Amino acid sequence: MNTGNDALARLMSGIDPATTPLGSALGERELALLERVQSTSAHIHSHTGLRSRGTNHGRAARIRRFRVPTFAVVASLIAILVVAATSMSLWPGQTPLARAVTPQPLVAVPLDNQQPETLLQSMSESLRGAHQPAAQRVRFQNWALAFTPDDPPRSIVPQRFDIISLPDGSTVSERRAAGNFDSAGHQLSGSDGPAPGTLLDRHTYQPGQYGYLFSSPDGVTDWGAYLRSGGGLGATPSTGDYFTAVKNLLVERALTSLQQAEMLAFLATLPDIRVDGTVTDRLGRTGVSISTESRDPGRTLDVLVVTPTRGVIAYENVYTGTDRSDLQAPAVIDYNAWF
Repeated sequence: MNTGNDALARLMSGIDPATTPLGSALGERELALLERVQSTSAHIHSHTGLRSRGTNHGRAARIRRFRVPTFAVVASLIAILVVAATSMSLWPGQTPLARAVTPQPLVAVPLDNQQPETLLQSMSESLRGAHQPAAQRVRFQNWALAFTPDDPPRSIVPQRFDIISLPDGSTVSERRAAGNFDSAGHQLSGSDGPAPGTLLDRHTYQPGQYGYLFSSPDGVTDWGAYLRSGGGLGATPSTGDYFTAVKNLLVERALTSLQQAEMLAFLATLPDIRVDGTVTDRLGRTGVSISTESRDPGRTLDVLVVTPTRGVIAYENVYTGTDRSDLQAPAVIDYNAWF
């Protein structure tokens, strides 16, 4: 990498940096995201090098890898983060000094004879009768694996994000500390970091400046097309691609209970979903974990935690492969939990 801008451009292009010219043009969507990323001071890096194999969906790879932590955060950010040029993922074959500390996967209590289509349709019906309006802000906790090869993280340091839509059309984003934890989720004492709740940064975007990836969900009738469009998916995305698109949508748009119901009804039509069972998420809520290995079989597990009263409340990306010496599979490398 010659410069920070070159490194950032390579990440956003979502293709092999060994074969991609540094001068490759970025599209309007990527330029909007780049402006947001450069305006913040966060140092968050997602799983570069965990891109899906066997796919030519460049835009889908960009979304998966670079959002709030998985745009890696935002979009998965939205949460708005800066990928420092010195922060690099380990590619297969590189050897770290130590393994990275990552959150333990959620522990599921199996449900008897529960089919994913039936489960999701049942939750969808429950949500249809809730009549809950969309919140005025998107609020979630995020953590994504970030480290340099010679300095793997020794604890879990999540952050909390608020994306606030104001009546005049402007958008405010706030980032706060959320504590310091070990892999089992226990709060570590004596940390030198900021106390939980400490405001780390705040940015105000005038109307039209925030660069939303998804248009307003109001009036959506085809949730498959909506997720493909906003998520930058190809014509034939995997179920895992749809799971990541749901995550990327929810880190920037608040949904009504009816919209959550319609989204779950769409997910119920997808193949390759497994019902893992009842789990307790990172915020202590009970839900049902559903997962799919379809995005990168044998290497990546995409997980959604759903409830009949809230819809999707959490997303987790779990590395399940064997080709990274810095990670002990199964390893959670990215999660979002919505308040």
